[in-house]
Amino acid sequence: MAPISVTLAPRDPPAAIVALVGEHDAYSADRLDSELAVLLEERRCVVVDLRDTEFIDSATLGALLAAQREAERSNLGFAVVLPSRNYTQVSRLLELTGLASSFAIYDTLDQALSAARRGDNGGTVRSAA
Repeated sequence: MAPISVTLAPRDPPAAIVALVGEHDAYSADRLDSELAVLLEERRCVVVDLRDTEFIDSATLGALLAAQREAERSNLGFAVVLPSRNYTQVSRLLELTGLASSFAIYDTLDQALSAARRGDNGGTVRSAA
């Protein structure tokens, strides 16, 4: 199974960083969905770190989109780290599906954490200059 790492950032408001490493498909999507659901139930803002993600499939994308929508309904921040300088399969999938604009996307972890703590949860693509 591809690694999914969850790190809790204790500052207020509490945040969680969920890092996906390697390839993620339907096999790991259920675990991702469960991890994200628990974090949102705990009222944590979430940052999904996709810097080391080589591949995601539609099940993984669906889990991310469902969590983003739940965060939005719960008024919790939900941001994604996906550097614009590294065009990856994940970037391509978000572009081809038209779902990039559904997520608040940032170039760095610090930017994404700040945005999630402010309550940003999608709707526009945001990157550093």
